[in-house]
Amino acid sequence: MKKSAAAYLGLVFVFVLWGSLYVVSSVVLKYMPTFAVMFCRFVIAFAALSIIVKAGSRKWNPDGTDTQGHHTKIDSRGWKYVVIMGVFGYAVGVGIQLMGTKYAGSSMASLINSLNPVTISLMAIPILHEKLTGSKIIGILLAVFGVYLILGTGGNINLPGILMSLASVLLWSLVSVLTRQGLARYNPLVITRNAIGVAAVCEFIFAVIEHVLTGSAIHINGGVIAGLLYLGVFCTGISYILWNQGLAALPASNCSALYPIQPLTSTVMGVIFFHETVGLSFAAGAAFIILGVLLCLLGGMLFSRRKKPAGQVRG
Repeated sequence: MKKSAAAYLGLVFVFVLWGSLYVVSSVVLKYMPTFAVMFCRFVIAFAALSIIVKAGSRKWNPDGTDTQGHHTKIDSRGWKYVVIMGVFGYAVGVGIQLMGTKYAGSSMASLINSLNPVTISLMAIPILHEKLTGSKIIGILLAVFGVYLILGTGGNINLPGILMSLASVLLWSLVSVLTRQGLARYNPLVITRNAIGVAAVCEFIFAVIEHVLTGSAIHINGGVIAGLLYLGVFCTGISYILWNQGLAALPASNCSALYPIQPLTSTVMGVIFFHETVGLSFAAGAAFIILGVLLCLLGGMLFSRRKKPAGQVRG
């Protein structure tokens, strides 16, 4: 119970950090091109995690396992998960996410990203052989209707930014489902550090290509440096560790149960710092998405409790 509670508490912190990520990224992207930001972000995260890995290795067992029995040395099987996470999840998926934030705005991109629990639930059916219950079907329909309310109203909707955000959702969800078994087998800290290192190499290549094609300039100041450190250490290094530890301890769909915290955080910060407007259609769409996500993830538990006799509800 304590392990699960700690995992959920860590996930709350993750989604608060990821909600703030959209707002901080919006500021940094005004001074640096997208993939240059990504490269700096992953290099900083890799350096921070390497220090943490070095400190934590003192407690590991001589047989190559940590205190919880996870493998601390990545073998050929483990590198498969490292590459999937590093290339497709972090380098490509998060890169597209950042581009979506640049064009769609922090509130919109974060709200679209809150659909991750729905897509994770759908992908878990063929990959993890989970069942699609009635509550999940209703939740998915509510979430899709919420997206329609937001996107179908016209207004200041940036379609490329929306499509990039949706693509990042699909890719991140797929990677989360595919790598869950690996995260349960290997030390989450080591596998996260290695995956971020792979992502940093990819982002360097992407940044060079981006510079050649666009000739975008980089403007560094104190605020940009502070923003990059925050994105690298907290929004990438620490948050990815906590997310992967959650995936190792809990089912993938349960890990995403707290995703609604993310768009709420980014929307509040966007309104406070950037004076972003939140219209009625946006608020209604957000309510339907959050309701759909919660029903998709928690509806089965609520309905199962109703089916039990009154004397069996409490353990």
